[in-house]
Amino acid sequence: MKLLLILFTLFFSLKGNSQNCFEVHKNKSKVLKEKRSIWVGLPENYHKDSSYAVVYVLDAEDRFELTYSLTKELFDNQHAIPELIVVGIPNIDKLRRLNDLTFTDSKVNVTGKKDTIGYFSSSFTGNGLSFLNFLEKEVVPYVNKQYSTNGFNTLMGHSIGGYFCAYILPIQKSFSAFQIYDPSIWYNDGDAIKHLQKELDSNYKSNIFISKGIAFDGPIEYINHHLSMIDSLGTFLSKYPRLKTTTATYEKDHNAMYLFSVMEGLTTLFKDE
Repeated sequence: MKLLLILFTLFFSLKGNSQNCFEVHKNKSKVLKEKRSIWVGLPENYHKDSSYAVVYVLDAEDRFELTYSLTKELFDNQHAIPELIVVGIPNIDKLRRLNDLTFTDSKVNVTGKKDTIGYFSSSFTGNGLSFLNFLEKEVVPYVNKQYSTNGFNTLMGHSIGGYFCAYILPIQKSFSAFQIYDPSIWYNDGDAIKHLQKELDSNYKSNIFISKGIAFDGPIEYINHHLSMIDSLGTFLSKYPRLKTTTATYEKDHNAMYLFSVMEGLTTLFKDE
C-alpha cells in the first residue's frame, strides 16, 4: 500500500512538474569540443544562504525527471533524505552514450560470449576518460559556481552508466558517493573489476550502493553472467575497510528496478547523516 501511494504521488508530481520542473544550461565544452547541456533541479525551498548536497544523474534524458521527483518525495513525505540539488547529464544520442561511458572496447556481450555484431568495437567506444574530465573540470565546477553546494557529490549511474561509476572509482576526485544500479560489469569481460584490482587504493573511502534486478522476460541464461558480475563487484568492494558498500536485489527487470534503487539507495546513503 505504501508503495502504491508513493507511485500515485509521483504520477501527479511528474505530471505537474513536466512543464517547468528544472533549469537547462547549455555550454560549450572545451574538453569535449561541443555544446553540451546540463539539467538542474533545485529543492522546492532552495535558498542561496543554505548549502546542499548534489546528486549527478547520468542518462538524464531517461532518468532525470523520475530521480528529481523521487528526491522531493523522499524529503517531503518520507523524511528520509535532506533537500538535494539534482543535476542531469543527458547524452547526445545512444551511440555517443556508449562511447562516452566506456573506457575500452569489448569483445564480449552481456552473456559473456563473443560479440559477433561489432557493437562494442573501438569505433563506438572508449571516450570515458574525456567524459570524466568533462564532469570533473567543467560540470561540477559550473554547478558549484552557480548554486550553493556543500561539497558532497553523489554520482548515479544505471546499466552502462553504472559500469562508468564503478570504473572511475580510483581515478576520480569529485564524488564522495556512488549509486550504481544494475551495472554492466560484464562489459569487456569484467574490465572494471580488473581495473579496480590494479588501481584502487586499500584506504579508499566512499559510500557505494549497488543494486541489481533479477527479473527477465526470456531465458535466464541470458542474464546469468550479467548478474554474477554485479555480485563479483559487490564482493570485491566489500573487502575494503573504508568503503561503506550496500547491495540490494529486486524482483524487477533492468528498467523497473531503477525506481526502487533510487528510493532505497538515497535513503541508505543519507540515513546516518
